[in-house]
Amino acid sequence: MPAVQATLEYLQKLPLYEEEKPYWCFLPPHEGFDPDALRVDNLEFENHLDIKIEDIRELGREVTIDNYGFEVLQHQSEFARFDRARDVEQYREETEALLEEKMGAVHVKCYDSRLRKNITFVRNALDLNDLLLTEGPARGAHNDITYESGPIVINRYLSTDAKRKFLRPGYRIRIVNTWRTLNPLLEDRPLALCDSRSVDPEDLVAADRIIPNAVGEVYYLTYNPNHRWFWLEKQTPSEPLAFVMYDTKAGSHARFCPHVSFVNPNASQGAAPRESIETRSIVITKE
Repeated sequence: MPAVQATLEYLQKLPLYEEEKPYWCFLPPHEGFDPDALRVDNLEFENHLDIKIEDIRELGREVTIDNYGFEVLQHQSEFARFDRARDVEQYREETEALLEEKMGAVHVKCYDSRLRKNITFVRNALDLNDLLLTEGPARGAHNDITYESGPIVINRYLSTDAKRKFLRPGYRIRIVNTWRTLNPLLEDRPLALCDSRSVDPEDLVAADRIIPNAVGEVYYLTYNPNHRWFWLEKQTPSEPLAFVMYDTKAGSHARFCPHVSFVNPNASQGAAPRESIETRSIVITKE
């Protein structure tokens, strides 16, 4: 199908960020907390209009994680809905088996997942440990891991035995996301993926993402007209996307993949709000 022209959200290039590191602090709702009175981030985004987003289907088999940073997998999940925490746990296990098979991995550890729905949430309580917690689409083009936070994540989530076995020469370690729509046919708020080969190092801005008991670091993307964006038109649940966030192997291949959802100009009127599940996994292969 022809490419679409859509609006994408980027981090602004502010002088502030030369003196103050971008940050986002997640504070669960609680009595006395007013997010309008207490600023919990210093992130300022801007919309860029008429960005060309090409359809992955036009590229065929040349699209792989190694050369583009993303890939479309063919896989039918056992789960169409998530009503119990155990469903999410089993989906994580299913994802581990999927990535092991598709990437020829010797070890996969799915350490995080996130349910999302494109609706407005109003709530007075939030539990980040709830596997059924559902959030809205994430803001701003970003990459979930940086070159600094990658080793920290790997050390945090690999078992002692796995670290002893795999943290040595001969193994390649990647952090890979999967993203699956739960809509029978996705129209609302699809995901756009950026070819990492079109990203200059100075386009990436490291930002702290602070949650209770942990601090992570992500990259936000600033605008560059050379960025090349892709999406999967009419994505179905059996077409999960896999894309790399971090890679210990040096070289010119894709080692990250900025991404962001966008308003689909081709969506039919009254299209169902996007629902999706994403995972984050440590994937280890032999070099």
